[in-house]
Amino acid sequence: MMNRRTIFTILVIIVLLSVGWFLFRFMNSDVLMTVEEEGFRAWLWQKRGLDLVVQIVLVFAGALGITAILPVEDEDA
Repeated sequence: MMNRRTIFTILVIIVLLSVGWFLFRFMNSDVLMTVEEEGFRAWLWQKRGLDLVVQIVLVFAGALGITAILPVEDEDA
């Protein structure tokens, strides 16, 4: 079972991502409403939110993978 620190860290990350996403949508609501659709190419380059989230998750997973590979340091030293 996951310890309390890991669960707390995951919850903090989820809350920070949610607050950041909400603030982005709130601050840019007028810009997002005035954009006209010009086709698939314009849609692909304008709707980058999912791409950004996937990149953040991949970077975070890579950092966790690197820390899992590193050897554990002795606390006695």
